[in-house]
Amino acid sequence: ELWRDDIRDIIGLTAKKMDAYLVVACLQLDISVGLFAEGRLEPGTPPWLLHLYMLTLGAGFMYLLMAAWFAMHASVVSSCTSARLLTQFVRLPVPTWQELEEMRTYGEELENLELTSLLRVPFLGGHGGGTGSDTVDPWRLEHHADHRALQELAEQPIVMRKHVQLAKRSARQFQCFDAFARVAMSFGTNQLLNALGYYVLGYVAVQDGAPIPACFVVCILAAAATYLV
Repeated sequence: ELWRDDIRDIIGLTAKKMDAYLVVACLQLDISVGLFAEGRLEPGTPPWLLHLYMLTLGAGFMYLLMAAWFAMHASVVSSCTSARLLTQFVRLPVPTWQELEEMRTYGEELENLELTSLLRVPFLGGHGGGTGSDTVDPWRLEHHADHRALQELAEQPIVMRKHVQLAKRSARQFQCFDAFARVAMSFGTNQLLNALGYYVLGYVAVQDGAPIPACFVVCILAAAATYLV
């Protein structure tokens, strides 16, 4: 059950991140649509400023739309991958018939014992297995599980566990969508901030006649947009 919880935590982390990215991308898409509809600049605005404003706003809208699509796809693929691992690979370790057969000790095996072991007095004579022996019983009939290479009993780092390696290999199916969602959202936010800067220039500097405050706002938005890249 702990291994299944590990799979849910590892794969579910991507779904949680994509849900957060999706919320942010949709909010910025709403801002972009609002600027398209209500953020029109008045007549008299220089054409070059209108061109840059619409170009950056359109680019930001498309980047954010791609970010939302990649985030949804990554979330869906990660959920399907988690279900596939939990239902097909990371199951309750049920021993096979061969393993059960190896754990059994038959009465006929008593005939193969040495005379000293056969006539052994209980609680006397020490442990028949001895130090470093691969047996666990006084008559040397039952063996350790080490030689069977059982994954459940092997001592190894957590990152080398079989279920963790399965999760890492399965993550290749949605890692690219995760990365592209982050990249697209970064570029979309960058272009949206540039569009807001051009809008401030057209509205505050040209229409309201206040170029100095507009320049300060544009510098702040440009610094934020540069920091994202």
